[in-house]
Amino acid sequence: MSTPISDRRARPAVCRAGVAVLALALSGCLPQPGSLAFLGVAPVQAVRVSGNGVTVVGPEGYCVDPGSSAERPAGSFVMLGSCATLRGTGEGPGRPAVLTALVSPPSDPPLVPTVAELERFFRSTAGQAALAHDGNADSVTLLEIEARDPILFLKLRDSSAARPAELSDRSWRAIFPLRDRLVALSVAGHDDLPVNDADMRRTLDRFVAALRAANPETVADNDT
Repeated sequence: MSTPISDRRARPAVCRAGVAVLALALSGCLPQPGSLAFLGVAPVQAVRVSGNGVTVVGPEGYCVDPGSSAERPAGSFVMLGSCATLRGTGEGPGRPAVLTALVSPPSDPPLVPTVAELERFFRSTAGQAALAHDGNADSVTLLEIEARDPILFLKLRDSSAARPAELSDRSWRAIFPLRDRLVALSVAGHDDLPVNDADMRRTLDRFVAALRAANPETVADNDT
C-alpha cells in the first residue's frame, strides 16, 4: 500500500524537526545554575517542565537539583542527584550517579521518530556531535546501542575537554518520544565515586520507568 500524500509530506518535516531538537537538546553544554527559579532552592522529588506538559521524576532516592536545571525555549534541562546529598540528610543510593533529563518543547506535528530513525541519527556524524560536550563527533565513541521500541539506549564514552571534570567519561543515554516531545535521559558516575556499568544501566532503566509512569500517554475518549 502506498503512503498517503499527506504522510509523505509530513514525515520528512517531523524527522528534520526531531533531528534539530535533538541536536539542540543534546549539545552537551550544561546550562547556567538557577534558571528554574520557580522551584526555589530546595531539592524536590519532581518538577513539571515543557509548558507543564511533562513531569520529570527520578528513580527512588533521587531528587531534582533546581540550582543545576534550566527551562529554555529550545528545551528543558533537569539535573537530579541523591536526595540525601542534596538535602544533607536521609538515605540515598549507595553510589549515587548524576542523572539528567532533556525535554524538547511540544511540536505540531508531534515529534515521533521511530527507534530506527533515532538509531540512524545517532550513528551519523551529526548525531555523535550532538552527544559530545564539545560538539565534536570525534570526541564520542559509541560503545553500545540497543533499540527497544520506542526507546533507543546508548552507551558512550565522551573524551571532550568540555566534559565536566567531576563526571566519568562513560555514560548511558535513553532517547524516546513522549507526549509530542522528545526526551533524552542520561546517567553518569562521578570520577571520585565511580558507578559500574551494570549499576548505571539499571539506574537508567529505573529512570525511564519512573518518568514514563509519571507521564502516561493520553487515552482517547472513544477507547475502551
